[in-house]
Amino acid sequence: MDNRNRCWKRIGVWGNEEPRCPRLTEVIHCRNCDVFTQAGRNLLERALPEEYKDEWGSILVKKKGEEPADAIAVVVFRIESEWMALAAGLFAEIIDDVSIHTLPHRKTPVLLGLVNVHGEIQLCVSLKNLMNLEDDPGEKTGSEKAKKRLMVVSKDSEQWVFPVNEIHGIHHFNPSLLQNVPVTIAICKSTFTEGIIKWEEKHVALLDDELLFYNLKRSLQ
Repeated sequence: MDNRNRCWKRIGVWGNEEPRCPRLTEVIHCRNCDVFTQAGRNLLERALPEEYKDEWGSILVKKKGEEPADAIAVVVFRIESEWMALAAGLFAEIIDDVSIHTLPHRKTPVLLGLVNVHGEIQLCVSLKNLMNLEDDPGEKTGSEKAKKRLMVVSKDSEQWVFPVNEIHGIHHFNPSLLQNVPVTIAICKSTFTEGIIKWEEKHVALLDDELLFYNLKRSLQ
């Protein structure tokens, strides 16, 4: 039946013809009527038009083809003003900023202290201090200070927790598009950078996880 001739659009609550539908006194509103309900079921159960299936089929094929088979998944995050990325497979979880219990007489600024992650005590470290990153002057301070997040990563059966200023999420990139580290990048940061990823007009440093976690362990000895 054509939509224009359906009773709810003529003599029902959405129509203006007289006389009104006699069933309205019983069901109050057309959506409570079994005629309206059955029409909705018929609409949902109808076969898809061929042009609709062809259109969406081409869209899905195109999207699948746009992502190379060897695409690498990374998690993109920001520490101060620097955007970085680590292999997505390293991440165990992301948690809200929790209290960091400092350790007395700690020997290194890389070790921030201990944190409680679901009842387990974990070391909390600072990638900012490890890489000698400068404070971001644009970051809010005082009562307006942006709340940081803690990233929990696992490497060689060891877990590390470190704070970040912002998290973008998972990003896939073609390894053939990985750019060389420019000579203008800070020496300490470049030490841990495997290459540069172009993402949303930003240059993201893909960190060398082997070197990163090796130096984290060395800094705590």
